[in-house]
Amino acid sequence: MARNGTKRPAKRPIKERVKKIIQKLNRAHPDAKLDLNFSNPLELLIALILAAQARDDLVNQVTPALFAKYRSAKDYTAAPLEQLRQEVRRINFSGVKSRRIKNCCEELVRRFNSEVPRNLNDLLTLPGVGRKTANIVLGNAFGQQAIGVDTHVMRLSQRLRLTRNTNPDKIEFDLMPLVPEAKRVRFCHLLQYHGRRVCFAKKPRCPVCVINDLCPYRDKTT
Repeated sequence: MARNGTKRPAKRPIKERVKKIIQKLNRAHPDAKLDLNFSNPLELLIALILAAQARDDLVNQVTPALFAKYRSAKDYTAAPLEQLRQEVRRINFSGVKSRRIKNCCEELVRRFNSEVPRNLNDLLTLPGVGRKTANIVLGNAFGQQAIGVDTHVMRLSQRLRLTRNTNPDKIEFDLMPLVPEAKRVRFCHLLQYHGRRVCFAKKPRCPVCVINDLCPYRDKTT
């Protein structure tokens, strides 16, 4: 029994449980997708740099004008830093993020012929790009089946007992063998939407959760 008196789900092979979680979340959130708006890999990379510790909806308000003005990595490198900062000033840490964007684009121009690289190791050499950002770019811009661990993926993976780690990189490595390869990007989108709509950080809506019977989270709400 869980601490609140509810029954814990019977033990079952974890990969089978993950497949059922994906099936149920697919039915509950058929519209799940990456919430950042973009039309090419560079736009997604810029949006992700801006989205660190910021709301996706606010980033989506700022990027249309930015993307209309700056069409290539060279355009960002040519922009004065203060001008770039002013154009993203509505985003928190605008000074740090505008500098990261400029430095990142300078590296794209210098080492990658102004193109966003298609592999993880090269992406990780870019300023402001960690594993989460790199994997989201690979999965959503290039169609590679990668797992980007944001706050929702982290929280739900822990509650579902798919990982006991708190480090995002270690959580990624825990999830890789559990999630079917063809479903890895979809899995992340589903956890993100379920985290925003149902499995809240402070008070999850467990009674209406479609994967309640598959979730061993100890502090379920009743």
